[in-house]
Amino acid sequence: MHIGGLQLFYFKNHEEQHLQFCNGINCITGPNGSGKTNILDAVYYLANTKSFFNGIDQQLIKHGQTFFSIHGFFENDTTTEILVNFGKGKKTLKKNGKVYSRLIDHIGIIQTVFITPYDISLVLEGSEERRRFLDFTISQTDRQYLEQLSLYKKLLDQRNAFLKQAEGRPVDPLLLETFDDRMAIAGQRIFEKRREFIAEFTPYFQEFYGFLSGEAEHPTLLYVSELHEKPLKDLLYLNRDKDRILQRTGSGTHKDDLEFLLGDYPLKKYGSQGQIKSYVIALKLAQYKYFLEKTGKKPILLLDDIFEKIDGSRAGKLMELVARDYFGQIIITDTHADRVKEHLEGLTVEKKYFALEKPLSTNAAPVQNSSEDPD
Repeated sequence: MHIGGLQLFYFKNHEEQHLQFCNGINCITGPNGSGKTNILDAVYYLANTKSFFNGIDQQLIKHGQTFFSIHGFFENDTTTEILVNFGKGKKTLKKNGKVYSRLIDHIGIIQTVFITPYDISLVLEGSEERRRFLDFTISQTDRQYLEQLSLYKKLLDQRNAFLKQAEGRPVDPLLLETFDDRMAIAGQRIFEKRREFIAEFTPYFQEFYGFLSGEAEHPTLLYVSELHEKPLKDLLYLNRDKDRILQRTGSGTHKDDLEFLLGDYPLKKYGSQGQIKSYVIALKLAQYKYFLEKTGKKPILLLDDIFEKIDGSRAGKLMELVARDYFGQIIITDTHADRVKEHLEGLTVEKKYFALEKPLSTNAAPVQNSSEDPD
């Protein structure tokens, strides 16, 4: 799967933008603020119905405008046209001219893997970031899992609202049990799938981490969940009194986490900056392999400012991987055109270069020039 054409209107700092990508490596260069990352985010949005960085669509509209539009043409065996329009608080997503009645039905049609400097939040931030990584990766290839996630969230919101309405008064135990029964079924299925996923995903991750680090350490992914000890139905029953007092549900798969280890030590506490960067890049490359193994299609690899944020050794290792036929279309951003060309010079794959200028506050960020490398 690759994207051939992309059109943006009033998306973030882009007033109007038209790009035609090659099937190999596409390099977008320009100064900070020129909108390089926003182009990657637009590709991600078309695949996943939302921004990688900001879940509030209203904030993605260019300042002074009332809507944004993203239009992309994806090619595999056939061409798939995806169009997103957002304005006046309403989002419309079309595939080949047909409007989706549910955005969730679009998930999994197009896979993207986005490697960005912000990925260190997987290690440094709270458990929500790691659950999001888990859920995004599994949902791309498992429709039932995505449906169970949606149902579980709906039931969790309803149960929490029910507990809050009681305001310290006794709650109807039969109604609470109804919530618990339904949550327990969905939550148990989510737990089982996450556990299976980690067992399948970890060897991919360890393979890539070993390549990037020179087999220096042994990394481990540990799935942390109360459901390892007791079924969710039992946990909900045992914690009912506490939940009534706190007016929220304290047990369930919404509390799960991933623990990142190097040897026997937590990465967050003992890992160096280089180890953390290698860890998160390996996670994303393993995500790529997982998608490829499950779907038989090569995801679109989005590399944001990768040469700026990692050292030369890791950048070289990453480019060594990229040069293999294993990877499909890649879109890279960098602030320095000479640097990115130097890194890609020896790769015998199709390449295309785009240069952006930093826009004025009221103008677009036009492509100043583009060139194709005949390799």
